[in-house]
Amino acid sequence: MFSPRLVLLLAGLSAAAQQTPFSSQSSSEWTVFHHPIKSVAVIGAGPAGLQAAAKLVEHNFTVRLFDRAPAPGGNWFYTDETPVREPYPDKPFDEKPYIPEHLPATHYYEEGDEEISLEDRWKEHWQPRPLWDSLHTNSPAPWIISNHDIQRHVRAYASFHNLNSNDYQIDSRRSPVTSYSTRVDKLQKIEETQTWRLTLRRLERLPETNRIKAQWWTEDFDAVVIATGPYVSPHVPEIEGLVAWSKVKDAGRYSVYHSQSYRRPERYQNKTILIVGSSVSASEIARDIAPYARNVIASIRPKPNPHPFQLRSFLRFPDVTEFVPEIDHFETLAAHDKGIKDGGIHLKNGTVLKGIDEIILATGYIHSNIFLPNFTADGQPCQSPLDWTLHSRPHFGLYERSPMDHWKKQMKQDYDNGKYHFRGLFASAPAEALFRQYVAWLNNESLINGGRFVEPWPLEKREVFVYYSDVEWIKGIREVDEFHRL
Repeated sequence: MFSPRLVLLLAGLSAAAQQTPFSSQSSSEWTVFHHPIKSVAVIGAGPAGLQAAAKLVEHNFTVRLFDRAPAPGGNWFYTDETPVREPYPDKPFDEKPYIPEHLPATHYYEEGDEEISLEDRWKEHWQPRPLWDSLHTNSPAPWIISNHDIQRHVRAYASFHNLNSNDYQIDSRRSPVTSYSTRVDKLQKIEETQTWRLTLRRLERLPETNRIKAQWWTEDFDAVVIATGPYVSPHVPEIEGLVAWSKVKDAGRYSVYHSQSYRRPERYQNKTILIVGSSVSASEIARDIAPYARNVIASIRPKPNPHPFQLRSFLRFPDVTEFVPEIDHFETLAAHDKGIKDGGIHLKNGTVLKGIDEIILATGYIHSNIFLPNFTADGQPCQSPLDWTLHSRPHFGLYERSPMDHWKKQMKQDYDNGKYHFRGLFASAPAEALFRQYVAWLNNESLINGGRFVEPWPLEKREVFVYYSDVEWIKGIREVDEFHRL
């Protein structure tokens, strides 16, 4: 199903013919375009980007689909490759990629250029996704699905719509829509023409000469769909001593690393593992390694009013997990080549942990889309006439122009107070009311602007989810009074 924002975006593109510069103030409920929208760039070839590109092509727009990965799938594109090691501490938010002064440009990289291996240069460019081999969905469809099945489904969808990585090589007469292994390094508004200019960088591996070919160029579009998600770079918490510990290796492997690099549990046989964080990644990785590890310890920060999905993540930790408070600081190590087992980890309650073999930082990701302008030092959007809002994310002020500026502060306050914490688990009475509200809203927009109608969630699916919630999330949840009775 299309997200509400995506449905409205497509309806807006087909219904509107004028565009107002983002620098202007407007009280109109609708976006008015400066000129007819004919060409559209879609950044990101995950499920949202593929659907957007397919619909835009269907409606006769000139479309270009860009993704830094070598194939479609977005975060569901699994490979055994792990990302380039995360920086300690986090990268600065204003870090800009290298762009040649004169474009277009081409450069050939050799092994070791700028003290970077070809393998790391390739991985830094396309950024292998933070999936592990046994990852599966955390909702029933009708039951859980492995990431490999989802990946096959997404790639089949791409192929069906001629959006896979090699589809336009089959018929050279067709205009190329896709450009994989292509990263957007810069996105800027051209005021004179009211169009958008993308500065692009594509890498191609040349195994016959053991080199990498890099190409930079620009393309202009009437409109841009950003389907990358905001969370690109792994977040490393600022804890005293962590930077020094991050340099430690044992048998050639780092002892401290972010969860983005986790792939399989067998390497943790008979080890004591400390997981930092209580998110979905933290609890699911703990479940994955528990049958192999000697001990699984989780350092968590208590949340006074967790919403249902946060509570669900916490309850998914295996029973063998030992929970400890937040980390205060790491002791100084005598050596950096003998692991961290003899080092002390001081917790905020005064306890000292020792005997830890490896530390997995399941501490999430940060806003770091390098091509998006006007970010402040803390990664949040600047306060400007361009108002951004993300669908399905509780961060008001990202990625979409909105006429509701005067409501933003109230919405943020309501979210912080728990008003918008998903209104309960799916199939609960509050969630059912919210779904009905969404269906009525979307179908009303379809009546006004034209477009497909959205059907309510089938009754049998709700019953499946109630049962699934009881088995996989919170035992006895079906007995809670607020749950929807069919």
